[in-house]
Amino acid sequence: MSFEQLFPVFMSQPVSHEPPHLPFKFTGGFALPTKTIGFILSLQGIYSMVAQLFLFPFVVRRFGSLKTFRFVVMTWPMLYLLLPYLVLLPTRLQMVGVYACLLWKITAQVLAYPSNAILLTNSAPSMLVLGSINGVAASTASLCRAFGPTVSGIIHSYGLKMGYTGLAWWAGGLVCVLGAIESLWMREVEGRMDVPDSSEEEATFSESYLDPLAIDAAIVAVGSTCDEPLEDWKAPIDRVSTTS
Repeated sequence: MSFEQLFPVFMSQPVSHEPPHLPFKFTGGFALPTKTIGFILSLQGIYSMVAQLFLFPFVVRRFGSLKTFRFVVMTWPMLYLLLPYLVLLPTRLQMVGVYACLLWKITAQVLAYPSNAILLTNSAPSMLVLGSINGVAASTASLCRAFGPTVSGIIHSYGLKMGYTGLAWWAGGLVCVLGAIESLWMREVEGRMDVPDSSEEEATFSESYLDPLAIDAAIVAVGSTCDEPLEDWKAPIDRVSTTS
């Protein structure tokens, strides 16, 4: 959420002519007009839809939800660390760097959010508590959406006053580092809902779909009300039971 709030502000900041004091003290942005920023964000939405439909299923099917999620959260801190340094690139390479970081961010977001939802669903010990777990997760996400941009905006304003345009980005990167460390303790549980259980499938296909005792009882009940011999009813049903 902080990225969504900081990125347009960073793009619209005026270009700084003050010499940077590396590695951390520098200011400035790209001074992009609103129209250009809107176009960049539109491309973000289009790529998100395409990646969600085609990239995410392929990656998760190949590597699994946990490995995908863990890989993404491990790369996120580097994105927050490097993005403010785009203003120090030569002018002809700045927009290339912007689109590259945006592509990185969207791809990570498309892979991380659904993977997190799948892991959350699979961790539910019972379907009876799945609604409660999802409710708590949704409430926590809403809380982060409310306070994340506010806190990052305050840090960004404070950083500009001190001459550190990347302060808010690096603070967000620190939060990402904590999340990456936490992901090391995550485990995939047995009985995952996104993977079929082979034992259940074998048990299902091995069971007889027709119970011989129930068939005999039905034949007796029907035969008692009909004039036809019981053998005429039982012979074709025995053939069906044997085949199944």
